[in-house]
Amino acid sequence: MQPRNKSGQFSSKKVTSKRKKKVKEEISEEESYTIRLLRKTVKNLKRKVDGLASNDELISEAVKQSYEEPPDLHVPKIPEKNKSNKKEEIAVLHLCDLHIGKITSTFDSMVAEERLMLLSEKVKNIANVRRTSAKIEELRIYLGGDMIEGEDIFSHQAHIIDQSLFDQAVKNGPAMVANCVLSLLDTFRSIKIFTVPGNHGRNGPKGTRSHPRTNWDNVFYEVLKLYLLGPTDNRKETKNRIQINISEEFYIVDNVYDWGNLIVHGHEIRGGFAGLPWYGVAKKAWGWIDSIPHAWDYLWFGHFHTYASATLNHRIFLANGSIESDNEFAQQNMSAAGFPCQRLCFFDKKNGLISDNQVYLTKASERVPNKVKGHRM
Repeated sequence: MQPRNKSGQFSSKKVTSKRKKKVKEEISEEESYTIRLLRKTVKNLKRKVDGLASNDELISEAVKQSYEEPPDLHVPKIPEKNKSNKKEEIAVLHLCDLHIGKITSTFDSMVAEERLMLLSEKVKNIANVRRTSAKIEELRIYLGGDMIEGEDIFSHQAHIIDQSLFDQAVKNGPAMVANCVLSLLDTFRSIKIFTVPGNHGRNGPKGTRSHPRTNWDNVFYEVLKLYLLGPTDNRKETKNRIQINISEEFYIVDNVYDWGNLIVHGHEIRGGFAGLPWYGVAKKAWGWIDSIPHAWDYLWFGHFHTYASATLNHRIFLANGSIESDNEFAQQNMSAAGFPCQRLCFFDKKNGLISDNQVYLTKASERVPNKVKGHRM
């Protein structure tokens, strides 16, 4: 029998209690479902975030380790200022398609390092010859992409490299280029570096779904910057002597005096099945005149491993070689081969480009006339 209260009325305490209990159970069940759903969502998100973070942490840890254990980098003393009345010139070195990590019958990482130091010596020798008639205190370096070979750009690539992509872009590659740059500081009072990424820095095969900015050439450049300028761009020995400009785009424009140099890697240019795509270069160049919001006079690119230049109306393109040699793919598919080389130019204020030098990176015994080598005449 239902109990009465002090006024003789039936009490609703029991009924209210049951109703509250039932409501509480319903709320509890609803909360449990919501909590389970949230926990599941959080778990899935965490799994995705962990997957993304692992790459970031890997690169961050590698960069940190590289700086904590930096290579033996020697910074030369600044050369004395040239007080002569000779005309002033600025040197420009195009350095691209290093493919550090690649293996061919005549090329590997050790050879790449040797050729970079040989390049440094030849650049200094050429500059010193020109100094008999000009004052040259500044060097621009255009790092044009494909600094590293990669490891998953095409199907069998992992079998023709001598170090991992991680070591190419973080540990060994930047140290090689840093030593080359620092070696040049004993001849030039200041160096300005401009960079663009290449297709071999891509994070996987063509068509990969990684972020457009994910490029191992850019990782290479950031580590190089860390070596040369320190973690806060304030390394005492190089603070006022080296500048590094890492492009956020596929291109970068550098003005030498008032002459504009447009630098790209070159994979943006279509064609090349029979060597350098002359028509493809012209088509891109004429399009970039208006589509790139910077005035330019000279187009610099690599990618095709073919040293060449040509005039396009009022502009000139300068295609660079590579430091690698005996590329089997080029020999087999394009019947292409050549000596390893890079490009060194000199500019003056009045005329722009006044000297263009193909710097060969071969030993004296490796580059001889074809007649001496026994080829057909």
